[in-house]
Amino acid sequence: MKYLEKFKGQSEAPPARPELKVILLSFFGALFAGAILGFVAFFLEYAIIMGSFGASIFLVMAVPDSPFAQPRHVVFGHFMASLIGLICLHLLGDFWWSMALALAITTLAMIVLKVSHPPAGSNPIAIFLITPGWDFLWLPTVLGAFMVVLIALLYNNLIPNRIYPKYW
Repeated sequence: MKYLEKFKGQSEAPPARPELKVILLSFFGALFAGAILGFVAFFLEYAIIMGSFGASIFLVMAVPDSPFAQPRHVVFGHFMASLIGLICLHLLGDFWWSMALALAITTLAMIVLKVSHPPAGSNPIAIFLITPGWDFLWLPTVLGAFMVVLIALLYNNLIPNRIYPKYW
């Protein structure tokens, strides 16, 4: 019974809602980042956007002080997750178990190498859904991740009393 009791949680109060200013800054930051990535993708006529970048943009704009939002986590997290996903897909084949293994290896690698970025954890799953070639590693993964960080640098540092990143 103790196991099921854990499901009730610890009865802690949820965190307070951020100030309206923080909410609006997050909104406009996400809008700015999404618009730039969307425009560049449209202009280049090549998808430089992945679904996981939406969650990355949330982190760098809404909680830029989080370790998960720091540049090394964003860029290397996405790079490693896509690399591991592509290796497992192309060497082991398109199977449910190779996708699960790619996800597990990605989780392990990000933790061990101290570049945890939860949005990148979805990259191996996306790779197994769309089965891309090796070029997926560079475009959209690396170029898109660099762009997310560049946009976060430009936007967050325009805001007084906000410094991004906390570390490289």
